[in-house]
Amino acid sequence: MSISPSKKKIIESAQGLFHRQGFQQTSLDDITRESGVTRSNLYYHFNSKEELGLETLRERVRQYESEVLEPTLKNNSLSPTERLSEFYRRVRSYHRSQTPPRGCPFGNLATEMCGTNDNFREALSAFFKAWEAAIESCVREGIESGEFRSDFPSRLLAQMILSHLEGAVVMVKTYRTMEPLDSGTEMIMKLLKAA
Repeated sequence: MSISPSKKKIIESAQGLFHRQGFQQTSLDDITRESGVTRSNLYYHFNSKEELGLETLRERVRQYESEVLEPTLKNNSLSPTERLSEFYRRVRSYHRSQTPPRGCPFGNLATEMCGTNDNFREALSAFFKAWEAAIESCVREGIESGEFRSDFPSRLLAQMILSHLEGAVVMVKTYRTMEPLDSGTEMIMKLLKAA
């Protein structure tokens, strides 16, 4: 389903601002100024800032699934090791391109909003579960094919991978160095490898 150019501009501007400044620190005036869309046009498309925020989140999830998860973790033409390696390569490339590091848009929003807003918490929870399930499926296939170690459950390994990734990205943002993500990724790939 296609969306109008003005609605697209609003969503893209809001995505960038929410990632750079945070949801609560971004005003509707910031969004109209960044998008070049009038406030009345913004309200034509969205009844509230929360509605815009949730739509922005849904769009970011759709982009992440199509641009990151589908071609990597869900790409059955690659071996499980190749899938996970390519996933990590894309994640690291994305965070390396941010100057200064801004962190994970999903993790940032979860930290900011999940304690105070159930609509954001539920949407983010559903996304993180789907992300973890994609990792688990890849890991399970790696265990079954003998590429990955089999002495831990795939679900536990998937939780560890996602938890490490989100934590490492917080450290990248805090320390302003890629080292926590780079070295942690390398260590996880070594730990997963079957003996």
